[in-house]
Amino acid sequence: MKRIISFITILTLFIVVVGCSETTKSTKKEDIPSSEEEATTQYTDALNREVTIPTNPKRVVALWSIGEMLTLDEKPIGSTSFLLRFYSDEEKKDIEIVGEELAGSYEKMLSLNPDLIIVYERVAEDELAQLEKIAPTVTTPFYGDPVESLTQVAKILNKEEQVEAWLADYNERVTQARENTKDLHLTNEKALVLQLSLKNMYIYHSSTFPTIYDAFQFQLPDKQAALQQADGFTAEQLSLEVLPEFNDVDRIFLIVNDDESQATYDALMTNPIWQEITAVKNNKVYNINKRLSTKDVSTLDWALDEVQQLLKQ
Repeated sequence: MKRIISFITILTLFIVVVGCSETTKSTKKEDIPSSEEEATTQYTDALNREVTIPTNPKRVVALWSIGEMLTLDEKPIGSTSFLLRFYSDEEKKDIEIVGEELAGSYEKMLSLNPDLIIVYERVAEDELAQLEKIAPTVTTPFYGDPVESLTQVAKILNKEEQVEAWLADYNERVTQARENTKDLHLTNEKALVLQLSLKNMYIYHSSTFPTIYDAFQFQLPDKQAALQQADGFTAEQLSLEVLPEFNDVDRIFLIVNDDESQATYDALMTNPIWQEITAVKNNKVYNINKRLSTKDVSTLDWALDEVQQLLKQ
C-alpha cells in the first residue's frame, strides 16, 4: 500500500513538473520577438556615419529622398508638404504631413512611431540629434547623381534589386524618346536652361538638367561650356545685357521658380534684348515647371515625357 501511495505521489509530482516546464517554454516563446522584428543591419550614410537600421523598415518618415522611395514603390508614413508638392493626390495618399519645408514637427513624427527617418546630408547637427531620439536616422545625398541616390535609398529599404529594373526601363524610354524626336535633329542643336529665381536670372551647371543634356543630347551654348571649365562652377547669375553672348542657342527652356519672379518674367518677355535672341524670334522658348531642377529619378521619369511633349508642340 505504501508503495502504491509513493508511486502515485511521484507520478503527480512528475506531471506538475512537466506541466510547469511546458508553461515556461510557452511563455518564453511568446516573449521572444519575431526574427523580422529583431533584424537590423549596419548602413553607412552620406555623412559616413555607421547607423543601425531595420533590415526591412516599414514605417519611414521621409524628410528627404521622397522621389526615390516612391520610385521603389515604397510610401513613407510621413513627409513634408514641400517634398510632396510635385506629386499627384494618388501618390500622396496615406502620407501624413509632418511639416512644411525640409524639417518636420518632432511631436508629429513621434506620434507616427517611425522605425526609420531619412533626412538630407546638410541637416544641422542639433536637428539630427533630435531626430535620432525618435528613431534611427540616416542621411542621404543632397542631389548629386540621381541613380546613385536611388541606389543608396534602395540599400536602406532593402530593395536593391529594383534599381536595375528601373534603370533598364528608363534607358529603354530614353531610346524611345530619342526615336520619337529624331526628326528634330536635337543632337545638332544647343539648348539653354534659364531659371528665374528671387527676381534674378540664373544658369546652372548642365548636370542639374540631365534630361536636357543627357537624355535628349542637346549641346551647351559656347559661353556656358566655357564657364563650366572653371573648378567648382555650379551656377551663374545673368543680367539682360549678357544674354546676347548666349545667342548661339537653338532652344531655351525657361523656369519661373517662385511668385516673386513672375514680374521679372513679364518684364523679360517685353524687353528688346530678349526679343532679339534668335531662339525667341524662332518661337523656340519653352516654359517648363520648376520641377525640372529637382534631381531625383522620379523627376527623370516625369521630365522625359514633359520635355518630349514640349518639343513636339
